[in-house]
Amino acid sequence: MAYEWRNIEKEYRTNSQNRVEFSAQALKSTLRNKELMLDLIGRDILSNNNLTEKTSTIKLLDNILLENPVLLGFGLFNPQGEIIYYSSNLNASTMINLKENEKTRQSFSQTLSSDKMVLGQTYFNLSLQEWVIPIRKSLRNKSGTVIAVMTAGMAVSRGAKYLNILQSNSDDYIMLAREIDGFIQYSSVKDADIASYTKTKIKQALGLSDNALIKQTGKDKEIFKSSEEVFSIDTHVGGKPYLTSAKFDNRYQLWTLSNRAMEPIKNVFYWKVCWYFLIYLLICTVLYFGFRFIARAEQKRVDELFYLSRNDDLTKLPNRKALRDSFEAKKETSFSLAIINITNLRSMNNRFGMEYGDKAIKAYAAMLQATFAVPYLVFRNSGNEFCIITPHLSDEQNRHAFEQILASSIEQYETKNTERPLNMSVGVANYPEHGITKSKLVRSAHLANQWAKDTGQWLCHYHADIKQAYLRRLKVEERLNVALSEQSFSMVYQCQVNEQGKIHAMEALIRWHDGELGMVSPAEFIAIAEQSDLIFKIGDFVLARSISEFAKMQQHSDTPLELAINISVMQFQSSAFITTLLQSIETHNVAPQSIILEITESLFMDNLEHVIDTINSLKSRGIRFSMDDFGTGYSSLSLLRRLPIDELKIDKSFVDDILIDPKSNSMVQSIIAIANSHNLSVIAEGVEEQAQFDMLVDIGCKRFQGYYFYKPVNATSVIEYLQAN
Repeated sequence: MAYEWRNIEKEYRTNSQNRVEFSAQALKSTLRNKELMLDLIGRDILSNNNLTEKTSTIKLLDNILLENPVLLGFGLFNPQGEIIYYSSNLNASTMINLKENEKTRQSFSQTLSSDKMVLGQTYFNLSLQEWVIPIRKSLRNKSGTVIAVMTAGMAVSRGAKYLNILQSNSDDYIMLAREIDGFIQYSSVKDADIASYTKTKIKQALGLSDNALIKQTGKDKEIFKSSEEVFSIDTHVGGKPYLTSAKFDNRYQLWTLSNRAMEPIKNVFYWKVCWYFLIYLLICTVLYFGFRFIARAEQKRVDELFYLSRNDDLTKLPNRKALRDSFEAKKETSFSLAIINITNLRSMNNRFGMEYGDKAIKAYAAMLQATFAVPYLVFRNSGNEFCIITPHLSDEQNRHAFEQILASSIEQYETKNTERPLNMSVGVANYPEHGITKSKLVRSAHLANQWAKDTGQWLCHYHADIKQAYLRRLKVEERLNVALSEQSFSMVYQCQVNEQGKIHAMEALIRWHDGELGMVSPAEFIAIAEQSDLIFKIGDFVLARSISEFAKMQQHSDTPLELAINISVMQFQSSAFITTLLQSIETHNVAPQSIILEITESLFMDNLEHVIDTINSLKSRGIRFSMDDFGTGYSSLSLLRRLPIDELKIDKSFVDDILIDPKSNSMVQSIIAIANSHNLSVIAEGVEEQAQFDMLVDIGCKRFQGYYFYKPVNATSVIEYLQAN
């Protein structure tokens, strides 16, 4: 009997320890899951929000709470312990300063100094009417400095969910205790009162002294802490004997304890003797499959989280985190980084919808993955951006090979996806020449990419001039803001003449002389203004100033005059453009029929129907349209037939070579023929010689603009020309 008793006691002890192991593993899985969640959520908030903004709620946190019933609320605090963002179920007025509050000061300080998630002392949340286990995770920047602390609260009442507790009563329950101060973190006893969490320490509750531990196990607490081994000792609670099993979690500094009364063992003893073998097999089977199930489920969860953290959800390509890891892995070698930017994705989404754009991105991602095999590595860095880590492109042969493969991927995509054409720009930078850190290398590749866009190339390799151009661009953009505030722009006008040399119109041209930069070309600052959204203010200035001065010019002409104004694509697509234009015309009492808006072919590349509707709306008021630089773009005759324009403007590049290049001469004749067949007027710009003028007259051109007649001058000089003319 004594033998059987010892066996039953041993089984009882083993069962208690297994229960602790089971609960500890479940808790650890939950905490690791929540730690990763806090880190991902916190960094997502930081990337999309400003820490200096006022305290506010974020809908993202509410959505995550709906999917995580264990969690009660979220909060993002700054390193000073002040709340910045929080879920809407929390009351901001009840929020405390975690750094200053006596009860939270210690754990908050521990969070700031730790790279791991830290659990605070259990407390009762008045606004939620729940006992809460606070969890906190510090968020650091690349230099390791804490920039915020992401917090959440786990519901004590739902502890069974993250400890997998099937049943619990006063004779058999699970507890969690903090190592740092010994306070009970969680008790599965349903009637646990306030003293259980705010006053009672684990040693007081169980009589769990260091001497008792050494006496019964032969080991001190530090050994069990370092090994995370499960152990059991006899304790007394309320005068009743209990078997207490415990395991320590070094990562979260928590004790998982199972407290089981010894009294029920007497009831089990008698039938245990008879059915020992059967129960033993049953327990072993249950434990085996239980642990097997837990292990598989845990591994599956870990694999899924790891995959999601390193792969893009849409294309399944490795993401930015994977790019960072690959950079770290390749730091001892030389390699190149290519950044591919889909420049027309936004317009595609606006025109056809997000699903259409997603299909195009997925198709091109698949094409990249199929084209660039090992040793190339393909990543999706952001919505419209892909990255490729390539073998070092230091010599011309390697560059040519890479460009051929990339061009092949674009060609294959366009062959299979003719309905979803993509415009692309590519920038390439080499490691370590162009950046010894990931951020510097990516910046160099981005600068090369921007250079490709600005110069009309599809691919550019980083070089020293790009950085200087980037600094120049920043300076011009800075001075543009100053110029707008100080009104340092001016307008000049180049007169247009007929065959007899009589002025019939003038083109408005903006000029900018800066105190620091000197005279800045419109070709330079207009492009920068379009990229920084300053083009709208500049466009409004051009409309207001040119129409105002044109009104004065008309007073000095005995024949009707026309004013041609260049309109950028962004300005034309602005919702306020029509209103601004019509207000200027009305304010200065200018006839709408005297206004000609010069637009380029690029305006019709996206959202053609909307552009045509806008043009028709303005034409109904008498305003006319001229297509600038005609012949240099991609307009087809079928498109030209649809466009409600009034005039074609022959580009200067054709006029320059009209005397020496038969193709240029033929092109000009073709443009004039097209204009005549479509009942459009035509004007040649850039006329600088008498011979050019004579040739243009001979082939049927009737309007002219160029230095041969007039140079761009201010409004006062135009008035003098008109008086003399």
